[in-house]
Amino acid sequence: MKKMSSAAKMYILGTILIGLGLIIWQLVELDRANPVLYLLATLGAVAQTLKVAGPNDRTNYSIAWFVYGFAFIAFGSVAAIFVIVIAHLAEWIWHKYPWFIQSFNIGNHVLSIFLAGLAFQSISRGSKMLDLRWTLGLVAANLIFVFGNHFLVGWVVKLARQQSFAQSGVFELLTLSLDFTVLTLGTVSALAWSYNPFLAALSILPLVLLYQALRVPALLRQLQELRK
Repeated sequence: MKKMSSAAKMYILGTILIGLGLIIWQLVELDRANPVLYLLATLGAVAQTLKVAGPNDRTNYSIAWFVYGFAFIAFGSVAAIFVIVIAHLAEWIWHKYPWFIQSFNIGNHVLSIFLAGLAFQSISRGSKMLDLRWTLGLVAANLIFVFGNHFLVGWVVKLARQQSFAQSGVFELLTLSLDFTVLTLGTVSALAWSYNPFLAALSILPLVLLYQALRVPALLRQLQELRK
């Protein structure tokens, strides 16, 4: 971090502080007596450590977004923040990332899911699950989480490494669509779970296939590098 510009340092520290403030503020409202939250946090932690490389060295994919989406719809943004924090702390311990990198990642995800929650509440307020407005709120929330997360990452890469959004690849269609798909699969599974918990278990099968598909971009990159 010492070699970064002052703008990059301020941006990283600002994101970390905002994320920390949101964590303290939001987790006061957490239902700590709900055992499902701890199960989701455990699943999120495992999934977060199993992330795979993306089409370039600045991107990666994680099936943990499935768990985040599930927690968001099943229990709300506060629960999703809890799962995100636990998952990233576990990843931090496992991979031993530098403190500022993982702290930024936590702040990035927390801020993105918080904004997604605000959008969802604003659009779907007063509507029922089967209403069109509720569905639009869900789609908007998913889009905000995905684009917000990618924007924050793209901006730190721009400040720290002087790479444009195009160069970093954070807004590539494949990258965005895969993250959106994993997140949406989690939200849809939460909807199925609300009607019948056993239905949610069926989503594990496509999730396994999707995890294998997430490995394709990295494999294609390796193939291209071998051809050079």
